[in-house]
Amino acid sequence: MAYLERGWFVLKWFFALWAMSHLVRFFFPRHIQENFERMDLFLLGRITAIPVFLSNLWFLAATILYFLGNFAVLLLLGFGVFMLSYSVNLHLTNIEFTFEWWYQLAKQLVEEKAAWSGATMIVGATVAIAHMWKLNLDKKQYFEKREKERHEQYEERRKKELERLKRSTGSV
Repeated sequence: MAYLERGWFVLKWFFALWAMSHLVRFFFPRHIQENFERMDLFLLGRITAIPVFLSNLWFLAATILYFLGNFAVLLLLGFGVFMLSYSVNLHLTNIEFTFEWWYQLAKQLVEEKAAWSGATMIVGATVAIAHMWKLNLDKKQYFEKREKERHEQYEERRKKELERLKRSTGSV
């Protein structure tokens, strides 16, 4: 916490000195004034880069968490399939393909909590997979829409520039 307080103190003093430099820079020689202007441009570049950096950091964190989520969903699906299949395997003593046999197997599985938890994991994982597919589709559509808008803006600027050039060469 002390570093945060010291950093805030230094930032306030730096801002105060920078603001005062605008008042006194006119009394300095031209080469020092140019140095002040370069400092201003440098600071402006760093300040305007903060949102881009944060956006890139957010995108990186979201991408990492997305892939971790995919991995966790696949693990959940695998555990669910294992638990349900093992529960079914435990109750397969005497295989008969009759309606009564299927009914008895289903009745035994319904009474077992492990089978229910396995089935619930499978359902939850499939819902999560569907949501991730939807997220992928939405992301793809979003970027396609942005690309289309940028292309339209580019074409519009290009047409305006061509019209301006035609007018300027036609008037000469």
